[in-house]
Amino acid sequence: MRAETRKNVKKRSKKQKKKRSLTGVVTTACLASFVFYVGFRLTLHNYNTGLSVQNQALTDGIAEMEDSINELQSEVNVLQEKTRVLGLLDNQVYDNQNNIYVIDNE
Repeated sequence: MRAETRKNVKKRSKKQKKKRSLTGVVTTACLASFVFYVGFRLTLHNYNTGLSVQNQALTDGIAEMEDSINELQSEVNVLQEKTRVLGLLDNQVYDNQNNIYVIDNE
């Protein structure tokens, strides 16, 4: 009977070892997946923050460009009006070095 009990004890200990090793594998897999999830989430959050900062910088640059475009368009409109007025006056007005306009008093 002692021989049978030893065999039963060995069988039980082998089953317990298998059960323990399976539990360890599952626990390790869960722990690894949790660590991966947390790391990936932090990485994505940092990447998203960087993209947000870059987006804001580009938006500010676009706004500055639009302002300069509006200023240039208004300057072009002023220049177009000036040439139109000078065209209406024909030979009564001439320019001196494209800066000073002299009107003949004849």
